[in-house]
Amino acid sequence: MAGPGLVSVRLLCQPLLPPCTEPPVNDPNSNLSFSLFWLSRRSPFTVVVVCSALPLRAVTSRPDAHCKNFFDYSFFGVFLPTPGVLAFSCRCDSVAGVFFDCGGGGGDRGRGVAPSTAQMARPILGENYKILQTLHGHTSDVTCCDFASASTIVTGSSDKTVRIWDWKAGSGYEERQSSPLKGHKYQVTCVRISPQGSLLASASVDGTAVLWNVHNCSKLYAITQVNGDAIRVCRFSPDSTVLITAGDNGAICVWDLVHRSLIKTIFDHEGTTQSLAFTPDSYYLVSACSLEMIMVWSTEHLVDTTSEASCVPVAKTDNALDMGVFCLDISKHIIFNENNPLVRRYRLASCGNSNEIKIWTITAKSVVKQKCSALNEVTLEHFDVYDGHTSSVTCLRYTNNGDYLVSTSVDKLVKVWDGEGNCVASLQGHTRYINCVAVSKDQSLIISGSNDKSIIVWDMTGNLTVDSELNQFNFHGTDQATENHLIENNNDNANMVTLLEKVDDIAEGTINSCCFYGKDLLAIGSGDKIIHIFKVNNETSGIEEVNFSPLEGHTFVINHVEFSNDGKMLVSCSLDGCTVIWDAMTGEKLKLLPKNALSIKSSRFTPDNKMLITAGDDEKAVVWDINTGEKITTFEGHLDAIPAVGVSPDGILCVTVSSNADFRVWSLQTHACLYVKEDAHEYGIQDCDISHNLEPVPNLTVSAQTYLLATCGNDSLVKLWRISVPNKCDTSSTEEVEVKLWRSLQGHGGNVICVRFSQVASEFVCSTATDRQARIWSVYSAACLFVLDHDSIVTSCYFNADCSLLATGCLDKTLWLWKLPQQLVFQSVVADKVQYKSKQVINWTSSDVIKWLRSIEMPELAPWITSCRLDGKKLLTVPETQICAGLELDEEHEERFVREIRWLKSGELRMEAANYMDIPDEFLCPITREIMREPVTCSDGHTYERNAITEWFMSGKDTSPMTNEKLTDTDVVKNVKLRSEIYDFLEMDGSKEEA
Repeated sequence: MAGPGLVSVRLLCQPLLPPCTEPPVNDPNSNLSFSLFWLSRRSPFTVVVVCSALPLRAVTSRPDAHCKNFFDYSFFGVFLPTPGVLAFSCRCDSVAGVFFDCGGGGGDRGRGVAPSTAQMARPILGENYKILQTLHGHTSDVTCCDFASASTIVTGSSDKTVRIWDWKAGSGYEERQSSPLKGHKYQVTCVRISPQGSLLASASVDGTAVLWNVHNCSKLYAITQVNGDAIRVCRFSPDSTVLITAGDNGAICVWDLVHRSLIKTIFDHEGTTQSLAFTPDSYYLVSACSLEMIMVWSTEHLVDTTSEASCVPVAKTDNALDMGVFCLDISKHIIFNENNPLVRRYRLASCGNSNEIKIWTITAKSVVKQKCSALNEVTLEHFDVYDGHTSSVTCLRYTNNGDYLVSTSVDKLVKVWDGEGNCVASLQGHTRYINCVAVSKDQSLIISGSNDKSIIVWDMTGNLTVDSELNQFNFHGTDQATENHLIENNNDNANMVTLLEKVDDIAEGTINSCCFYGKDLLAIGSGDKIIHIFKVNNETSGIEEVNFSPLEGHTFVINHVEFSNDGKMLVSCSLDGCTVIWDAMTGEKLKLLPKNALSIKSSRFTPDNKMLITAGDDEKAVVWDINTGEKITTFEGHLDAIPAVGVSPDGILCVTVSSNADFRVWSLQTHACLYVKEDAHEYGIQDCDISHNLEPVPNLTVSAQTYLLATCGNDSLVKLWRISVPNKCDTSSTEEVEVKLWRSLQGHGGNVICVRFSQVASEFVCSTATDRQARIWSVYSAACLFVLDHDSIVTSCYFNADCSLLATGCLDKTLWLWKLPQQLVFQSVVADKVQYKSKQVINWTSSDVIKWLRSIEMPELAPWITSCRLDGKKLLTVPETQICAGLELDEEHEERFVREIRWLKSGELRMEAANYMDIPDEFLCPITREIMREPVTCSDGHTYERNAITEWFMSGKDTSPMTNEKLTDTDVVKNVKLRSEIYDFLEMDGSKEEA
């Protein structure tokens, strides 16, 4: 027998007193006497009395006895012979239960039950078990089940439904009125309740996992497995922030539940991944597949989005179980090493196509915050085999305290095992093989689901009837706030995108493209060869087709439509190889460009509306003169079809993307190829767009023009690329052009088809994908702000001019019109902007100095700054007169420049009005009542300190601090005049003090 260890396993105690002699435990003057048998030889133990009220007084001769959490009274270090009997008495107000802790590293263990009057679960002894209830409701086999609490259970079936059952004293479990939950198209393979009981995840062969609110049965949202393959298993992390899904293609998908985004996808399993399990501390995830492979993963690595390194298992073993692994579970009991607190062990159970249950030990030899980059830091070792079933073991679950393991099998039996592999109960009641099992957290109930379409509820205490009142244990911990946050976010309609209209009768083919002009003019192109133009009705928030719509002129599917910048023209291109320019105000066909032999996929106007770029399956992009219809130039070099084209907002650059994963940057002035980016996306690029903002990335050098390019592809990613082109780039050389990946937006579960920036400031980007979702992202934080679920693959998207509306088109011929919440738009815009604060002046480069000069409206000094290499350090240390000596400035401009330098050098001014009674009120910020350093005028006409109004917006307010009326935007304008007056006042005040 192994020696004593630090870790103990909690078991329930066997009372020796007959029920009729049990004392009235609610009598504060009564004694509760009990005894317990100890079956091992000289092993340490702990006796614990758990009381629901104070005081607790116990009689013992042990001087080192002390109270633990939850009023556990413990006796440590006592050793008993074999057989051993210990008895003691205690006096208390009421006893909630009696527990027994058995220490040691694998020694024999005691067994027993609690007093029935305590209304706690009895231990797992076969003679006490009985069928409490048999539930019928599913029309096919029950494939999965779980407890939300002892009073609520959830089941899933091949009948495509999820059913929720609530306990009602007098009748037992009854199906909830809002049940069944219908969100899947095929068999439900897994249901799982979140650790705090607020969320339900269901997975299906249809390739989706749906998240539900357990309390009101509302659907929160759906996620789609990579490539749409069947999902066989899903698991919440113990802290409720992550959901893992896995299935037929072996892929393991890691989902961030807070942001509803896909964090990472792992393809290490070659077989079907059918089982997942987290360690109770969330540090590790264990996965297993049909090819007998078990892998252990560091959760820290799985959720790390900053590293581009591939995630590798920290431990693995092959040939884990003959013919594959069906199910895994990990005991919640963590074993700590007495001599090394940095070593922890977990007990893992696995089952599969054989009749054996294999037990494993996972040993982790690292602290939580260290990355397990080496495989030898975590080990996976075979520990034991539980043999008792006569056929394949289909499912297993540890009890909440980790002492017992419950398993089900094709042999129609539910078996209960103790920690030594002894079968302490074998339950028979199903007429066909059993698929699933679950144990209530208070360990009073077991449920099992079978191919016989029934769910059996097993009473583990031997005391329950359908008339019993089930204990409502509160298992909510600190992570309850996380789950509540997820639910509240979904239910807060004021903070969500709302669907204004879903139109399904406007087209007879797939809606391949949509485009807004202004706030309310919308065009779509579809597979029925027709263009439709709509006007958004501001009163009804619906869309109405204009009188000259539809536009007909193509003979095959329309691939793309786009308005010109002035809204006067509309271009369409088609599978028929034709590109047509229309009068957007009348629907008249203005020009038909020469027909291409192959499909034209994309057509984009230049900002000045003088040129049009088209591209398609012939691997070429053509630049056209709109007025003459003549070809200006052809961009060649791609080795595959060009599905999309982007044009910079200044009309200088053009970007073409290719299906073979590369994109090219072209000069629209010299027609030269400036840059080639190979392997931008794995498996090819689908679409691209260029930000409308000419300063998309703050704090960059002003000697080059910076653009922001968005691309999307078949790797489920949206990527944002920073393109820097020198201002005088007029050659075909690519040496001076810089292209760097700036952001990678991960969250989609399928190929990303379309990507579009919001107009004007381009603070947001929208993407659509085969996972039937559209996602709206913050460009600057890379956070996924909204996930919009659709009924089919989403093919296109477009923001209107003021970012109040979003249109999406789908493969199922539907058009969706969404309204964006203005308040959240304000908050997101400001929060993103405030992250990019100016560098300290001492760290300024010459380019930063030039940018500062432009901000104070003195750009004419820029050439001199470049020639003398004036940087921030010189600006702060060299005397103003010396700096001005080389400048040819008149007296007025020199005086102003010196003033600006001194203002720049001055420290932060924070003066309270109470200390300076003579400060004019207009110099004080209305929000802070402090003198302003950087006064800016807001859209309400009032002037505020820049930082103060920024924080006002960040707090979620979209109203004026002065009038409380809604603001039209968050734009602010420098109040240069007031700033000068404040400077003059402070300078004069300082001179008075010196005098």
